[in-house]
Amino acid sequence: MAILNEYLHLLIDIVLVSGFGWAPFLAVLIYMLWWLTRDKRRTRYGDVLTEWIFLEVKIDELNEKSPLAMEQIFTALHAIHQNFTWGEDFAGNIILFVSCEIVSMGGKVSYIFKMPARYRNLFESAVFAQYPKAEVKQTEDYLRNLPHHYDPETADFDFWGTEWLKKKNNAYPIRTYLQDSSFEHGAQETFIDPLSNVIEVMSNLQPHELMVYQLVIKPVNDDWKAHTAHLLDKLKGVPHKHDESIFWKALFFIPDLFATILVEFVSGPPSEHATSARVVEEPPSLMLHRTDVEKMTITAIQHAMSKITYKVRVRTLYLAPKDNFNKSLRVPEIVGAFRNFDEVNLNGLKPDIRHSWTSPSYKLSERLERPLTEMRILTRKRHFLHWIRSRSNWRGVGMVIMNTEELATIFHFPQVPHTRVSQLERVQTVKSAPPMDLPIG
Repeated sequence: MAILNEYLHLLIDIVLVSGFGWAPFLAVLIYMLWWLTRDKRRTRYGDVLTEWIFLEVKIDELNEKSPLAMEQIFTALHAIHQNFTWGEDFAGNIILFVSCEIVSMGGKVSYIFKMPARYRNLFESAVFAQYPKAEVKQTEDYLRNLPHHYDPETADFDFWGTEWLKKKNNAYPIRTYLQDSSFEHGAQETFIDPLSNVIEVMSNLQPHELMVYQLVIKPVNDDWKAHTAHLLDKLKGVPHKHDESIFWKALFFIPDLFATILVEFVSGPPSEHATSARVVEEPPSLMLHRTDVEKMTITAIQHAMSKITYKVRVRTLYLAPKDNFNKSLRVPEIVGAFRNFDEVNLNGLKPDIRHSWTSPSYKLSERLERPLTEMRILTRKRHFLHWIRSRSNWRGVGMVIMNTEELATIFHFPQVPHTRVSQLERVQTVKSAPPMDLPIG
């Protein structure tokens, strides 16, 4: 035993001390300290150094603008994207976000935006450019009275919530307002608002109920689109090219050469006819053999990739007093309203039942799993309430990538002629600047 310990100490001395085996541990420690310091500075930059404001937007009661107007607003807001140097990144600088929310308090529907105060002029300019008669005013956080820590024993309310994910890869777009015949009736030339079902559900709430539809958007660059090229090549049937590295070529050079010499020695050198027969020209792709649906899918992905994109967290919250909490009615309504954005051959939105859905069910036995299920429900509720209250863009599990067309489809001001929005807050008195040539005096 003493000899074994001696050899062990000798091995540790050689590997960790003399052999610089401590260097990897030091590198890991330095990385952890760097990461924690950067994360602390990022939190301070976003929560302390950045001033946040809440803006309520009311539109003209005769609004007839299509979701294309909202797409232009999202396009303008992409200007908040920045590229940071390594030093700026370590100092805690982060790309800020905007929270776009449709809120129904007892059936009264409002459009609320949370954003950094420095971008207020940018936002107002984008809104007034598309909606000249709109009204933008600063307001307070309507969720400010919610507790930071949810305790079901002392809280006088109950709630349900979830985040929403894309059903397929982010490259596949959801059903958008610009797709042919998706939301437009060709014979009557009428436009069916894709958001009308969501607004209708929120307009029918009782005075004691609250429903929130929240999109936390953060602009991103086009780096992630590089992975989409491989998906398109696969859909088109482009032959896969094996690009071997220099290491593997060098490793197998001698075995390949030996095998070639051995085959030629046994069977003789290949004839010209055999050599030409082995050379078969492969088509550049199989697009000619694709069905119309497959071609439509490829075209839709290419169109989606042509637009600027955001990282998005989509959340919905339903809250009411415990005695009047009607989850069995409200949850199917809002889930059904989101079916408008589904396209079978492309993509759609689904609730994140596995991680953020605040009503997880048992797996095998309700009686045996009740303690575990109750603990999971409480944990998810506390996390979700913190996410939606703080409008977190990095906490949660449901981040997806959407372009401006997809965003404008799932969030826009409704077209009044095609939507019943009796409870929507609107501009009652139009305010405008006086003409420049108005005589004074």
